[in-house]
Amino acid sequence: MHLVCRVLGACLFVLVAGNAVAQSKDPCSDQDSRRAWESRNDPIYADAMELAGTLENYGFVVECVRSSKQADLFEGQKGAAWYKTKHGVFEVLFLHESRNFDGLEVVDEPTTGGRHTYTFLGTPRTSTWMEGAKPITFIRHKNLMFEVFDNEALAKRLGRAFPAK
Repeated sequence: MHLVCRVLGACLFVLVAGNAVAQSKDPCSDQDSRRAWESRNDPIYADAMELAGTLENYGFVVECVRSSKQADLFEGQKGAAWYKTKHGVFEVLFLHESRNFDGLEVVDEPTTGGRHTYTFLGTPRTSTWMEGAKPITFIRHKNLMFEVFDNEALAKRLGRAFPAK
């Protein structure tokens, strides 16, 4: 009986610890991330929330919006936001309304081991590249660029709602 209690206790610890780790990685569950976003100090806050409303008009259920770490990826970028919807997670990069992503070419260079390296050519300019184990779909629409990570159904749905112009 003592052994059974120890095993059950260890399983419960792993379950609780695993749940805590999973929650800490979800910006929607992180209280500091929520407070920072709701302080409205992010320069993209109003644009991101307006886009959240537009997404909902297209049938997306937006669970939360947070600041993105990709706010300075391109020259002249206004900011970026991270979205969690019932259909999946994605990021949106925002340029000022007078600019667009029409002159940007995204080059996917698959590498060994199934990894992907993305380079960006044209304008707006960037000196960085992206790499990941999963494919990323980039959807350019006017002054917005959506980044959808390994979710083809979500990418198709966003592409229909926000076609390239």
